[in-house]
Amino acid sequence: MDLLESKWIWHPEWKDEPDGSSAGGFVHFRKSVVVRNLPAKTVAIHITADTKYKLYINSKLVAVGPVKGDEHLWFYDQIDIQPFLREGVNNISVRVMRLFHATPYATSFPRTPFGGLYIRTVAEDLDTVLGVQSDGSWETALDLSTLLRTDLKEDDFLHIYEAVNISGGRGLNWMAAKELQFPSSHGLSAPWKLSPRMIPPPRYEEAIFKAIHNLRSSKSQSEWESVLLGPNDSRGKVNILLSAGSHHVELEVETHMTAFLDFKFRRPLSTGSSFRATYSECYEDTPEFVPYVRCKGQRLDTSKQLLGPEDIYHFGGNSSATDLMYHGDANEEVFSPFHFRTFRFISLDIEIPQDSELALQGIDLTKTTYPLEVLADFNTHSQTDDGAKIHELWTTSLRTLQNCMHDCYEDCPFYEQLQYAMDIRSSALFTYSVSGDDRMARQAIVQLHNSYRPSLGLTASRAPAHQYQVIPHFSLFWICMVTDHFEYFNDPGFSRQFLAVCDGVLETFARRIDPELGLIRSVDSPAQWDFVDWTEAWKPMGIPPAAERTRYQSYTNMLYAYTLKRAADLVEGVGRPALAGEYRSRAEATVQTVTKHCFNGNFFTDGLASTANPSQDLSQNGQVWAVLCGAAEGDRARNMLNQCLRDPKFTPASISMSFYTLRALSLAGGGTYNDYFHQFWNPWRAQLAQGVTTWVEDSVTQRSDCHAWGSAPLYEFLAEVAGIKPAEPGWSVVSFSPRVGLFPSLDAKVPFMRGDDTAIAHVSWRTREHGTDISLSIKTGNSQFLDVPVRVCLPDGQVQMMSGREEIVLRTE
Repeated sequence: MDLLESKWIWHPEWKDEPDGSSAGGFVHFRKSVVVRNLPAKTVAIHITADTKYKLYINSKLVAVGPVKGDEHLWFYDQIDIQPFLREGVNNISVRVMRLFHATPYATSFPRTPFGGLYIRTVAEDLDTVLGVQSDGSWETALDLSTLLRTDLKEDDFLHIYEAVNISGGRGLNWMAAKELQFPSSHGLSAPWKLSPRMIPPPRYEEAIFKAIHNLRSSKSQSEWESVLLGPNDSRGKVNILLSAGSHHVELEVETHMTAFLDFKFRRPLSTGSSFRATYSECYEDTPEFVPYVRCKGQRLDTSKQLLGPEDIYHFGGNSSATDLMYHGDANEEVFSPFHFRTFRFISLDIEIPQDSELALQGIDLTKTTYPLEVLADFNTHSQTDDGAKIHELWTTSLRTLQNCMHDCYEDCPFYEQLQYAMDIRSSALFTYSVSGDDRMARQAIVQLHNSYRPSLGLTASRAPAHQYQVIPHFSLFWICMVTDHFEYFNDPGFSRQFLAVCDGVLETFARRIDPELGLIRSVDSPAQWDFVDWTEAWKPMGIPPAAERTRYQSYTNMLYAYTLKRAADLVEGVGRPALAGEYRSRAEATVQTVTKHCFNGNFFTDGLASTANPSQDLSQNGQVWAVLCGAAEGDRARNMLNQCLRDPKFTPASISMSFYTLRALSLAGGGTYNDYFHQFWNPWRAQLAQGVTTWVEDSVTQRSDCHAWGSAPLYEFLAEVAGIKPAEPGWSVVSFSPRVGLFPSLDAKVPFMRGDDTAIAHVSWRTREHGTDISLSIKTGNSQFLDVPVRVCLPDGQVQMMSGREEIVLRTE
């Protein structure tokens, strides 16, 4: 059956007309099918919806989807429903969250102008047997009890927090679903360009609460703990019967988490009770500016307050019992927020009216993330406090990365859940380093590519997203993502499709070059944001003052030259040597121009050196990117980096630029990287001392406590310390440059892909009285040595080619 032959269905009375009180609504679909002979083989269906769906079969949650797409690529899921079927009557239910199209709310969730549900059975012979496909035989009802809140100051992006009131009954009015009619010929089709999902289904794991704080209730701490702490099955049938009045409890999980929740209560006899669940990343003081500028210190200081977005639920009681098939026990009233929630703490406030009571049976947590298979490992075998901190740097970085991977890479799961090009370039490299998995990165590259607008000559800063935002520099970071992928995976067929847009972006920057100075001018449109970095001195927009004053940014020109050089390697690798030469020539011209106009004889200024303000126009970023683009090399590069990292007159780079600062230290050579390595992580150690379990977004606003650009240790420990990198595209040659001076002993595993095969580089060394013994073995999944050339660079500078067909054993004196 062709994808275009199946029907999309929707509620015939739905009105996509926002009034500001809700970001969207919910639509229920149901159908009963009779299975006389339970199929022994897979029963696969394709399913998707606009905007998100949950599929239930016989009161069991089967799937949540689809992966976020947009008008360019709308994903569907293929699901085997056979394990959920039974002989006889099967109740199939779908709950769809539809976000209004003509509204700025819910930026994180793209949608088309039409709501819809699409289901088809994959095997033709099962179509008529099961009749699951979406058509007019489905029933549908509008959920009038739930608002997607737009009134929360803590939420400017998601608008998936719910206000539910079923105290007057759900009032479900079931009717036949409407089959949507779209053209399907002459090059016309439905608004959804359907595609199978590009990433695997998410991982789901049961999670538990760790502790209860600040209890204010007529019930004791132990009574609350018996119901809320511990695994679901260990709590059994215990419940806590709450009397009339107010009850307040604060719940802590072990680490920062993204999870689905089920708030389970015995169905009350009457209406009037309610609860409010507030989701928080930490205890904090009153923010300076909600939600963007926070006042945070020790995250576990329970004398402070829990702040964040919230759900509100008003109980319906017996009068609200419905025939919805989402939960199996009619004696329970369960609130299950549709979208996952992000939190480390939950504040629960329960209100029970006079002459009433409410029985809480528990709160189930189901942690959800992308199913990242971590194949890497890093162990220094140190028993010191610093050794323990190194281990925490590793584990916290992994957790942060994983919590920022769901439908796509996310900047921060608590606030935005948006896929920004600059942020995810780092995230993708960290993912390659620990797993060799490129599936989410490929999806991100495609989605950002699809956001390209020829009229602008730029990609969006983030995609997919409901609102189009332009940060020109981020288009260059997207090009770097394409070059990184080629470097790690050598897939010319994948990379070539992006070359036209890469060239278009580079041409857009070239058109901004001033003919007299030869420098790229700063953007002069308020519709474009020239963001560089989150630093205190560049508040509130993250732009150096020199950019506005001189109309030029050295950073723009340096990033442009850096990207041109990387793009040159890419196009040369796919057989375009002439274009590679052009790119290198343009890069060199830009480097010379930056040196001429933005170098004061000692350091690079943020704008024109001739008009620079010495007190505010010098930054660490200026020196870092001078090294990265090749404007500073050798002793000059090392001296500049040494000075800017020690002298407070240089505006410091933030966590977001830590990856690039470390790249510059490595590229500068000599002992620079090793000299700064251990002290470089002091800001991360300071975070650990404050009780974080994931890395913060930045130290200036302190907005989010989970942002993956802080996970730089994942790359550094493997690529720089263990010293394993691709020396040629696709790891056709492996580079091995172990930094044995950083730790006296080390065992590390570094995964990488060779075609369709996963290889693991095992790096080990031990420093003894008379030298260091080093070994490297590279093996495939079947434990066979990989016959691959290895370029070995020892600490004394010696370089030699060896083979991975056997264990490589070295010794340094």
